[in-house]
Amino acid sequence: MAEIKRERPNCCERCGRTGTRLFGDHIVELKDGGAKLDKRNVQLLCGSCHTAKTASVRAERHARNW
Repeated sequence: MAEIKRERPNCCERCGRTGTRLFGDHIVELKDGGAKLDKRNVQLLCGSCHTAKTASVRAERHARNW
C-alpha cells in the first residue's frame, strides 16, 4: 500500500477528494477472484467512496447468488 500511495496522487480515485484518509480497495474483490497483490487491482478511495463501493459490490454478489 505504501508503494501505491507513493506512486499515485494523494486523492480519492473515484471522487477526487483530498485531505482525507485513503483506503486501498480491491477493484475486483478477493471473494470475486481479484488478485490480492496486483497493483492494477487496487484503487485508492476515501472512506465515503470505499463504503459505497463495498456496499454496491456486496449487493450485486447477493443478487447473483439468489
